[in-house]
Amino acid sequence: MSRKLTAAEKPVFLSSFPLLDVDFTIVTDEPTGVYNCISWTVGVTNYWHWPGSTLANFDTFYNQFGLIRATKGNVAAWGFSNSGMTHGCISGPTHGPCWESKCGSLARIQHCLNELNGPAYGHVIAYYKPKRIFYPPVIIKYFKRLMKEKRGFTKEETALIRSLISKVPKEKVQEFNRRFTAWKKTWHSGAMAFSSNPYSRTEVSEYKKLLALGNSILPLLAEKLMDEKNFLALPAYEALQKNKKLITKIDAGDIKILAGEQGRVYETLKNYLKIR
Repeated sequence: MSRKLTAAEKPVFLSSFPLLDVDFTIVTDEPTGVYNCISWTVGVTNYWHWPGSTLANFDTFYNQFGLIRATKGNVAAWGFSNSGMTHGCISGPTHGPCWESKCGSLARIQHCLNELNGPAYGHVIAYYKPKRIFYPPVIIKYFKRLMKEKRGFTKEETALIRSLISKVPKEKVQEFNRRFTAWKKTWHSGAMAFSSNPYSRTEVSEYKKLLALGNSILPLLAEKLMDEKNFLALPAYEALQKNKKLITKIDAGDIKILAGEQGRVYETLKNYLKIR
């Protein structure tokens, strides 16, 4: 697809990218919270990838795809510092005349490189270029399996969640639903909409109000996470989960990271339900 930014989108993008020429910006995909900028730099549109906030995390992640750090390359990694990475964009024959970015959960756009300098992403920290083989054979094989994989929960697992929730006082369930809804509304609004870092969603008051309900809401969070659309709620689960064995962390160099945050949520829930 190809269109221009709408009148409503222009001020939103300008607020984070004051150098962006919004009148000439081309949109190549509609807003979606399914995938993000990092995913798009490796050609993925069905998972949300976040390797971590450091340049070393980005190096390790891109190395899995046969991309190595270089003085110039077709993938640019952004941040405010080597420990505060924020974004990735890509250039090449299929990405327009300059560069292309999937902006968090907002639209995917074509832009000049310096147009994204500003309060949302900082500036370009590093570039990556392909080695002789862009996608190593092991990556191709893994992706093929991921495309066929159907994730789901058994009747027994669903029944177990319901049983755990039945032990939570109704008043707390109602309050949880109210506070969760309020927090979720912030995920894709304002500056948060441009962010690919799931943990940036923990910096709002709505998140803190949700956590104030205590770890008795873990079954309620688990039920929300069973809906893949709620994968950005994982940081709340991790903050309340006292059993560290039930928190799934995936290294940027582990092939499992290719399943995205959605895959990490799935593994987390499977472990949580297995031990109950």
